[in-house]
This record gives sequence, structure tokens and C-alpha cells, in this order.
Amino acid sequence: MPPISRRSLLRGAAGAGALPLLGSGPAAATAASANVPPPHRVGAGPFRHVHDPSTAATGPRYLNDHTLIRAHGRWHLFSIVGNSARRGESPDSAAEVSFAHASAPGPYGPWTSHPDALTVDPSYFGEEHLWAPHVIEADGRFWMFYAAGGADGTGSGGGTGGAGGGAAINVATSADLFTWTRAPSGPLFRGRAARDPMVLRMGGEWVMYYTEVSGTGGGGPGHGGGHHIVAYRRSTDLLHWSEPGIAFTDASTETTVSVTESPYVVERDGWYYLFIGPRNGYEGTDVLASRDPFRFELSGWTGHVAGHAVEVVRDGDEWYASAAGWFRNGLYVAPLSWQATPPPWQSPDNPVAALDVTGRLTVFALDAADRAMLRRVQLDPHTDSWSEWERFGGPAGAVPTLGRTADGRLEVFSLAPGGVNLHHRVQRPDGGWYGWEEFGGPADAAP
Repeated sequence: MPPISRRSLLRGAAGAGALPLLGSGPAAATAASANVPPPHRVGAGPFRHVHDPSTAATGPRYLNDHTLIRAHGRWHLFSIVGNSARRGESPDSAAEVSFAHASAPGPYGPWTSHPDALTVDPSYFGEEHLWAPHVIEADGRFWMFYAAGGADGTGSGGGTGGAGGGAAINVATSADLFTWTRAPSGPLFRGRAARDPMVLRMGGEWVMYYTEVSGTGGGGPGHGGGHHIVAYRRSTDLLHWSEPGIAFTDASTETTVSVTESPYVVERDGWYYLFIGPRNGYEGTDVLASRDPFRFELSGWTGHVAGHAVEVVRDGDEWYASAAGWFRNGLYVAPLSWQATPPPWQSPDNPVAALDVTGRLTVFALDAADRAMLRRVQLDPHTDSWSEWERFGGPAGAVPTLGRTADGRLEVFSLAPGGVNLHHRVQRPDGGWYGWEEFGGPADAAP
């Protein structure tokens, strides 16, 4: 198996992960026989940019897989960090060699940057990079689990990973969240492509979910091999972990981009919710529900969050989703909703563009601050001159959908916030616009 890099795994992910057909498969059907209410439908509101790790010295930087933990009265962020790539290019994941650290009084900030929490150490059992930290508190100290890479994607399938090859999952501990010490015994285990660990307390044991590729060779669980999966292991002490099991298997194979990354599991009202991505684009996370925390299926699809590397946190009675990624400058936070009916479908696709009745390119986008609809028109394609952005409509629940009438006029369809109803607005023959009119609703997505 060739060396694993986040670049090779995610290149082309904008088209990866198709929306599953919903059904009554085993993972979703167990509730009815047990008189358990159906799972919640999961969605998120608008994401707000809350923290930028860039400095004058570093230039533009990004965060990627990250973790949030509340301790000592503050929220702490630990994250992959790297220098942003030039437009049209992807960053070099091999250069992700440190974990950024910041803290804030609440998820929305204000965030204060601290010195990096950890830096790669090749002398520590061959660390190659630092990916996807996950921090928990247990036994009076903090535990940071992270992916450290491996030389050739082969190695022991269980027990304690030594200095051999294979993708390593490592651990470091801290008493104060600022000074971290790696476990002297080395990697917890190695796998074919093990990365993105997440640890959950379940009953009297700990369960670690992580991204992996199935197969008997090189520590991958299952027979045969080659599928993108979410694997799990169990432990009673956070240091010694069981052989791997498989919580979810995707139909895609290792010859395609990964769509089982950043697994995050939440228990709520007797259901377990698995957040995984990237699905339906790089900035997309699907949510699968199951009564069995060790068995998730596409038939349990119950929601979608338009973010990359989504983490879920709770602050009192409020739930939040956080997101980050290569093509964003930092951390984003959105309110997470648990409801009985499906939330409106959200997509990060923004803006949308089309030629209007006069042949001019017209662009529609949502304002990042209040999601009001904005419009901008190309004035001269030869000089690439444009009008200023102007307000075209009130806040919208999703990016508008564009259509054309038989005589070439644009027609804009807009979903109201919360999917309350649909509106549309039609271009006049002279290039102006008629007013907004109600078109119907409520709706779960823009048409």
C-alpha cells in the first residue's frame, strides 16, 4: 500500500460521497421494535468564523481536524495547523507537524492563541506528522490522542505499537493542557491508515473510533480489504486497546478518496449518532443514527452538516458544531439542532451564477454576516469589470436556485430561514426585477 497522505486521500473530495437512499435497514429499524422514539434529525445553523490562527509572521494559515474541551472554566482548542496553499492548490499534509492551541470563555470566543501544544518528534517511534488531536479528561489528567503516521502502512494489528511501520495512533498526557508528555511506551497501536481518533466513555470502558481501511494486511480489520471504514477499539485504562472492530463500512474503496474521516460519536436519548465526512463535497458531514454503537449503516442516515472535520460540543443546554479545513482560515462554529423533522438541506456551495436576459453574468451569494442575499453583475467581460455588491433580498436559509424563463429571463428561487416557505423573483424583459413573491412551502431544501 502506498504511503498515506491527507492530500492523496482528499484530492477530488469535492465530488465524493453520494446522498444515501433512506430506508428501513437494520440500524434504523431497531427502534420501532423496542418502542423507542425515532432518532432526531440533525442539522446546523449558519457557521460563524470565530478564530483565525494566522499571524503577521506566518501569513495565512488554516486549521483542520481539531478538538474542543472545556476545562478550568474555559474552552480549549487543539488543531492541525498549516500554511494555506495558493489559490487552486491543496496544502501539503506532510507539513502538518504541530498542534495549534487556543482558549476562549465560550465556543464563539473571543479566542486567545497560545504556543503550539505539541510538535512532531521523529525520534519518538518514527513520528512523521501530527494529525487530528482528540482530548479528553480522565483520572485527574488530560489525554491527547492523535495520528502520527507510519512508513509503509503495515504493522501490528493490535496491542502496543512499537517502532515498526504502520500508521500510528499515539497519546500524550497533561496536567494543565499546556505541557504535554508522550507515553514512554510508544504508539498505542498501528494500522493500515489509522487516523482521526475519537474516544468516548461507554459503560465501564472507553471506546476509540478512528478512520481506517479494511483488510487483513497491515493491521486493518476485516477480511479481504480495501474499503473505507470507521474502526473501533476498546480499553479500560486508555493505554491498552483491544483488537479492532468495524463500526461502519462504506461502499467506496481505497482507490478513491476517503469518505469516513473525522468520525465523531454522540449518545442522545438512547441513540448513537456518527458524524463522518467528507460527504457530498469537501465541506460536508453526514450523520448516521443507530441503537448499536458498534454498527452504523447508511440506512440510518439522519442529517447533514455543511462543514469539514465537524466536532460536536455541548455547553449547558446548547449544542454546537465546529468545523475547519484546508480552504478556510481557522475555526467555524454553528448551533447544532436536534429535531423531529428534517432540517433544510444545507450546502456550502456559494455563490451561484448565470447569464441574465441581457447576456451579462450575474452572481448571487449569501452575506456571511446575516445570510442576506447579495447580487453582483459583470459590466464588461472584456475588461472583467463588475458592479458593487448590492442587497437583493433578506436572509435566506440556503443559497438560491436559478432558472431561466422561455424568453431568457432569470428566475431566482429562495428558501426562507428554517425552511418556512419558498419565494421567487423574476427578471423583467428590460433587465430589471419584479418584486419577491411567495412560491410555496414549507420546504426541506431549495428547489
